[in-house]
Amino acid sequence: MKLFVDVGNTALKWRRRGADGTVQGGAAHGRDWPRALQAPLDVGAAGFEQIWVASVAGAEADERIGALIEARTGVPPRFYYSRQEDFGVSNCYPEPRRLGVDRWVALVECWQRFGAGIIIDCGSALTIDAIDGEGRFLGGYIVPGLGMLRSALLRDTADVHVDQARPRLTLGRSTGECVHNGLLRMSVAFVTDVVVELRERLPDTCKVLVTGGDADELSSAFSFEFMHLPDLVLDGLERVAARQ
Repeated sequence: MKLFVDVGNTALKWRRRGADGTVQGGAAHGRDWPRALQAPLDVGAAGFEQIWVASVAGAEADERIGALIEARTGVPPRFYYSRQEDFGVSNCYPEPRRLGVDRWVALVECWQRFGAGIIIDCGSALTIDAIDGEGRFLGGYIVPGLGMLRSALLRDTADVHVDQARPRLTLGRSTGECVHNGLLRMSVAFVTDVVVELRERLPDTCKVLVTGGDADELSSAFSFEFMHLPDLVLDGLERVAARQ
């Protein structure tokens, strides 16, 4: 059995693949690693052949995660980090490893499956990355995601009280609607502007891939064609592991 773990800034997603099929899941981790790893490591008497981890939690957290996994399973996990070049993708960062590995494996998966593309990750941070027809990572953008924007607004504005609401691209008729609709419109406008610009630089056939925890909420307001791939990072990590 093989285990693949995607450790993001706020959530941990995992996939177990064995002879009996595939099981996967995920949840917010709160940096409580023993709790977050309980479900993916709970395989009873079955053991793991390989465990692969793509983590942006930081060196200290990676060391803790690695020690916990090895203690529970007897298998030292393999951490994969961004590289200068791999799987036909070249990294434009001067220090390649500083590129978040979640973004890197998403680029690898995009290139291997579709070629040139635009990747929109709607997570705690909203990122947009582009890869051209030669497999070159052109660069990207990182801005606060919807949850981070809401938290900042509510934290720094004492008299704004916001109830839950379904955001829409229309004028709000309550403070809550104004906040939710405004943040959605701002985020969608940013994404759309970048996609329009990048499509002028990339091949006409390039795909727009959308992933991340807020993908459903944001993409429901997109006016352009896209593919929703919620497990893009895990798919990329599994592709990397399959080569070994």
